[in-house]
Amino acid sequence: MILDPEILPLYLATIMVLILVPGPDSVLILSRSLFEGRSMGWIASAGTATGNVVHAGLAALGVSAVIAASPVLFDILRWLGAGYLGWLGLKALYSAWQSWHRGSGGPLPMLPRTTWRGVYLQALLTNMLNPKVILFYFAFVPQFVSPAVGSVALQTFVLGVLLAAFAALYHLGLASLAATSAQRLLRTRAFTALLNGVSGLLFIGFAIRVFLTERKFA
Repeated sequence: MILDPEILPLYLATIMVLILVPGPDSVLILSRSLFEGRSMGWIASAGTATGNVVHAGLAALGVSAVIAASPVLFDILRWLGAGYLGWLGLKALYSAWQSWHRGSGGPLPMLPRTTWRGVYLQALLTNMLNPKVILFYFAFVPQFVSPAVGSVALQTFVLGVLLAAFAALYHLGLASLAATSAQRLLRTRAFTALLNGVSGLLFIGFAIRVFLTERKFA
């Protein structure tokens, strides 16, 4: 067995709860799905999933531990993450202002329309630049690793991949539901502006949370 069968059910139950907690990843996927359709939402989900797998690999190799233990590296990541999320928030608020003042000529996207590569990269960066994710893989995942079962690095990676897989399934479903509901909701100028504004405020809120993240873990 790669993983401890006695610990695995608790881990799966825990990550299912954590996945449902709104965060920058889910807000980005939701906004892309609402404004640009199901396919872009799925691409954003793929970018987030890739980020989670990369985080799992970094944790298995010990890179996450190095970043979490280094005040300089952690602060650099924290500043980059907060700045990036803040930029997304400001872009969304600007789009809200535009959609309100342009009248009812059609909804505007929360962010400038880009290629699928751009959406994928945006979701990847949103996930990779979040120091809270690094702390999660460094401090939380190892609590479900059993050295008696086998390689600690392999278990860490597999547990991280499981998280990425379940999160991807949730995000794909979220994208599909959002894209379906958007067909009717985004026809009004007021709702488009409101949704852009709320998305912008959420991103700015996440940026503040990331900036205030401390290197504390148990």
